[in-house]
Amino acid sequence: MRTMNCATLAAILAILAMTTGRAQAYIKPELQPDKLANETYQSAIGTKIIERDADAHTMTLKVTDVFTGTFKPETITVTTTDDTRDEPIFLDDGQLIAAYVSNLVDEDQVYFYTGGGIWQEAEIVDGDRSKWKWTVVHDEQTIESMFGTFNGDATRLVEMMQDLKRGEYYFPARPFQRYSQVVVGAFDKPLRGVALYDVDGDGDLDAYGCSAAGNRLYLQDESLEFTDATAKLGLDGIAGASCSFADANADGRADLLADGVIYTQGDDGTFSKTTWLPAGAGEALKSSAFVELNGDGYPDVVVSQVDRGLHAYLNPGKDGGAFEHATGALGLSKEACGATGTGFFTPGDWNTDGRTDLYYGAGRGLLLIQAKDGTFTPGSLGLDLSAFGEGAGMTGAGAFAPLWRNDSPSLLVPMDASFALFATIGGRLANVITATNELENEPAEQQISVLCEDLDADGYVDIYTGTRGAGCNYHCNRGYGSFMHSNKYTPEAFPKAFNTGAWGLAAGDANGDGANDILLGGVDGTLALLVNETLSLRTPPKADTTHHPRKRYNTTILAIDVKGPIGVVGAKLVLKDADKRVVATRRIGNNVNVGSCSSGRVNLAVREDGEYVLTVTWSDGTSRDVTVEVGEQRRMAVTVERPKADCPQ
Repeated sequence: MRTMNCATLAAILAILAMTTGRAQAYIKPELQPDKLANETYQSAIGTKIIERDADAHTMTLKVTDVFTGTFKPETITVTTTDDTRDEPIFLDDGQLIAAYVSNLVDEDQVYFYTGGGIWQEAEIVDGDRSKWKWTVVHDEQTIESMFGTFNGDATRLVEMMQDLKRGEYYFPARPFQRYSQVVVGAFDKPLRGVALYDVDGDGDLDAYGCSAAGNRLYLQDESLEFTDATAKLGLDGIAGASCSFADANADGRADLLADGVIYTQGDDGTFSKTTWLPAGAGEALKSSAFVELNGDGYPDVVVSQVDRGLHAYLNPGKDGGAFEHATGALGLSKEACGATGTGFFTPGDWNTDGRTDLYYGAGRGLLLIQAKDGTFTPGSLGLDLSAFGEGAGMTGAGAFAPLWRNDSPSLLVPMDASFALFATIGGRLANVITATNELENEPAEQQISVLCEDLDADGYVDIYTGTRGAGCNYHCNRGYGSFMHSNKYTPEAFPKAFNTGAWGLAAGDANGDGANDILLGGVDGTLALLVNETLSLRTPPKADTTHHPRKRYNTTILAIDVKGPIGVVGAKLVLKDADKRVVATRRIGNNVNVGSCSSGRVNLAVREDGEYVLTVTWSDGTSRDVTVEVGEQRRMAVTVERPKADCPQ
């Protein structure tokens, strides 16, 4: 493949410079792909490049699908207008291209999308639909007229049109959400890590906040009424930056990891300090979390220390007692794994092999892949994690989540004023941020952490970004790798706490309505719960109700509770439809950002009725399938019990 000539590259960059500054024009509701297919063009088709001829300045497309209308040719020959232009050869063999053919006003007009945010225009030659002339290449007028239609990855547009053909199209052009605010508590100093977790086992989520002024535990007594129970439950006198809850000793009760100390909960609900972790575990602490590392189902501990890298402590299992310091044995004491670094970390299963991998936001960003023998192999992500002179480790608290695709994990990393989004493309790690629409173009300032969860209950995982001082940010996932900057379109949807910086972020369904709420650890010392009222906006569709509101109203929420004495931390959930297509995936315990803990319960939003199979794989490999029939019931409680034969005796 040739390299692009300088004149062509300069033209593209000049046009992009003119368009990327228009923040209000990234999404045109009146010019979305479904409207082009159903209202503007006679046919919408999917094609694949099967041949390119550099000398003839042509490429050959194979028609792989007809999404709407009729289209008879099986192949299409595309030729450039000017023989000095050689754009067709810059595309790759096998690339998928969606095209809209025969405008209802001009039957010879074709628009097609090759990626990079730039739409291409062609004309049908002498009425022969199998022959196109690439009439306008990187033309300002073409880009202007189609800007805001779709500017992501070309393959994802083809997938979108396939869903349109199946009747499963959902690509909203406006966010749909609303939040109210409950102040859980006020602290004298800024908050850091927070937790939203059922601490007392009564079925309601409780709140925990970490601060240098002292940590506090608030129990939810009635719906969204919280009472400070810190002293009552024996947790008075703890101060720090990080918290995590899990059943560390498999006794059925929640235990607390606060910085580098584990507190176990007794029969009466009170907590007792243990010596399970060495005294130095909490020194120079950056963050800590319960993480399942070795595949035995018992939650281990990972600690990040300033200038000292990551440290791992393995749970002894059913025998109880002191955790094994395994930093060296797992390879984390190596310089290549960031042994002298400073940064936040997050767990996930990047390569879906069932083992826990780690992202570590030190240096240029490290992706630590766990091998079969338990050791970690590092790879640099090449990121700029500087924070305008504030020192190392002040940004980059990322998350693993199904953001790029519903069926596989991505890694989102916030930087000081930008994002990186890594996905596996063609078997390789790729930063796809340039194909994510407003996620790339509209970050916040002083970004520190991200919370990734389906916040508007539509089946796509959204992004809430915490900041060190500026207002927070919220990006709604539209699907197919495209995100919209929600607070730009609906600023009235967010309460006061949204406009205050927040380090700690946690998610969970605090009031049990099926929509995930957000707990914020504010830099102003406010522990605030953003109560998600999105579902209350869904009204029964009328005869003239448009497509997307109808889809939202007919969405079913599966409220899933994964049970078991072990294996819950790190458990994986996969939901497949009748055609065995993956509809949703989650991994319990991924949202640890700066040392926070989200609820272990999972809400999965399912837009299409039918029979589904939910597969739960506990972190020790124990697995169970549950059949779920989605129909008229719009909220379904699903409890998945661990098989008794696989429970510790």
